[in-house]
Amino acid sequence: MLEFAGREIPNELSEIVGPERAVLLVWDMQNDQAGGSFNKDALIRNAPPLIAAAASAGIKTVYTRQTPFLWQDESPAWIRRQMKTEKVDHPGNLKPRRLHGSFGWNIMEPFKPGANDIVIDKRRSSMFIGNEFETILGNRGATTVAMIGCTTDGGVKSTVRDGFLRGYFMVVVRDCVGTYTEEGHNAALKRMERFGDIVDSKELISIWRR
Repeated sequence: MLEFAGREIPNELSEIVGPERAVLLVWDMQNDQAGGSFNKDALIRNAPPLIAAAASAGIKTVYTRQTPFLWQDESPAWIRRQMKTEKVDHPGNLKPRRLHGSFGWNIMEPFKPGANDIVIDKRRSSMFIGNEFETILGNRGATTVAMIGCTTDGGVKSTVRDGFLRGYFMVVVRDCVGTYTEEGHNAALKRMERFGDIVDSKELISIWRR
């Protein structure tokens, strides 16, 4: 720990991710996103041991499921942006969104939540918009969010930036996040270096198993 202005400042990774101050956030490990990631096999290999290590250390794990509004209930700004993305001239021509309870919406089997885990269905690509995540952090006195899941260049990147701007320590587990292309994955990891620590799962597992 560093001492500054009468406060202790965590500096080493072991201090930042200590079980007394950390929460593990498993982001959208759903069949659509994780199942479509270029590095799906690596996620299946690396993430479950990390999740197990967090549980054994007494770290609360929070899962998310991206559960979008149906288009008729969505913001006009989002509708217009998606029309441009899909190159359609009317909202009625947009592709249907992922439905609650559908196969794509469900969390992939290798990453299923445990009985003591928290699962949050959320609407936006940042964990700090429109849900009770910060209440959970406050209840536990947590100042660090260790993050795994999909997609690296979507919700993971947005959440890491937003968390840092709110004063949280953000830790991204390099070999436990993924997206649809390797190029997008690597570019997002590089950008996130500005807002958090980018680490390998073996580093966290070693700390949490002590």
